[in-house]
Amino acid sequence: MVDDAGMAVDEHGEHRPRIALVEQGDPTDPASWSGVPARLVRGFAEAGCEVVPVRAMFRGARRLRGLLGMSWADQAAGRIFPAGFGAAADRGLRRAGALDGVVMIGSGYALRTATPLVTFEDMTVAQAVRQGEPPYDRLSGRASARWMARQRRVYEASRGCCLASAWAASSVRDDYGVAAGKVHVVGLGRNVDAGEVERDWSVPRFLFVGGDWPRKRGAAVVEAFAAVRRRHPGATLDLVGDHPPVRADGVTGHGRLPLGSPDGERRYVELLQRATCFLMPSSHEPFGIAYLDAGAGGLPSIGTTVGGAPEAIGEGGIAVDPADGEALARAMLRLAEPQVAERLGVLARQHAAAMTWRATAERLLRALRPAGIEIDQLPPFLPDRAPREES
Repeated sequence: MVDDAGMAVDEHGEHRPRIALVEQGDPTDPASWSGVPARLVRGFAEAGCEVVPVRAMFRGARRLRGLLGMSWADQAAGRIFPAGFGAAADRGLRRAGALDGVVMIGSGYALRTATPLVTFEDMTVAQAVRQGEPPYDRLSGRASARWMARQRRVYEASRGCCLASAWAASSVRDDYGVAAGKVHVVGLGRNVDAGEVERDWSVPRFLFVGGDWPRKRGAAVVEAFAAVRRRHPGATLDLVGDHPPVRADGVTGHGRLPLGSPDGERRYVELLQRATCFLMPSSHEPFGIAYLDAGAGGLPSIGTTVGGAPEAIGEGGIAVDPADGEALARAMLRLAEPQVAERLGVLARQHAAAMTWRATAERLLRALRPAGIEIDQLPPFLPDRAPREES
């Protein structure tokens, strides 16, 4: 409903903030950016907002990128594509009418709007380039610098810079020179809810999830599991994602279980409920929603020390240095101990309980400070502290 001034109101006549969520993909598509925008749409609705999805994409962009043989990083680091994306988003914002705030996801474009705006990301371009992995490793120094310069301008023009983790927040301050008071850690939410189940902790059952087999260090997981299997002959390992065929005792491959697919999510939840330990020991992980999915069901995790993963895991698991070849096997053997796994599972559930999409949306509202919102009633920003190095 709208009032006489054309502002959105609820059934009681209370003002409902109109928040535009801008992304290059479709913000309502569960497959876009691991489902983050689509779940933020839901989180804002639960927080009492009217959400206006805006797509920063011009017609024919995908076809043009294919003809030019460009990666999405190439287009974001260029000049023509970002200009087109920004213009398309600006048109969408004008069509949206009166808005109380804009949440801008990503930095492959820039916006021209007088509406209060905050950015929202899980990793900066500077951090991505430092990792040196595809597709960032193919960017020239000039292209990377151009993209970073645009990101800096976007940060400077925003009311607040919101990041999933303290790890990413540190880059906004240190690499881009943004004042600490403008940088906020808002976290992420969960994609699935495995619920509380009675687990049999007596037999180790590991679950690995990774769409990017090399970066998620799938081969290292299989190798470390062989050592676990020698000590625990009944142990099992389930693989989910774009994994190659693996023939090893106790290992079962399930392939991709797509987000947004009822059958895929059902099978994923079943695997979470059967497991005794979740594995995603990536070479780097900007955050890792999957750790929260596991933790919400009382499942401890083994993750990486590189990136924001330690903040997603909290005290409910172990973060290992991907450069330490033996650390993963040690962590798996430790969590093969029933009492250790069960104890860390309790801590994982406690940590994940506060990480919801509504809470993330409300922290974004705290950064936006739209009119009519009682800021003191919103959850505080998450601690902006350096991630732990290793457990």
